[in-house]
Amino acid sequence: MGTSGRRTADEILAYLVEHPDAQDTLEGITEWWLLEQRLRGAVTEVDGALHDLVANDLLVARQCADGRTYYGLNRAKEREIRRYLRNVQSGEETDKNSSTPQS
Repeated sequence: MGTSGRRTADEILAYLVEHPDAQDTLEGITEWWLLEQRLRGAVTEVDGALHDLVANDLLVARQCADGRTYYGLNRAKEREIRRYLRNVQSGEETDKNSSTPQS
């Protein structure tokens, strides 16, 4: 079993440990079980990315009365961000220099 096959197998097992009575078809497992596992991972990744972007002053975070945090572009850094994105999209950034723009 290759690396991606092992990852998928691990995600199926993790889902079943959390939902030991679950049973489904190939299609159901693909659509629901794996989607749920991957969404959890994506939420963690997005949270980390947002934290880094706010820490680098590229995004602004606003806490609202409902307790949720809303994120938006730091307009003061828009030119720098656009330049960075153009470089990334054109492949001009090297691995060493491909980090997000710094404040």
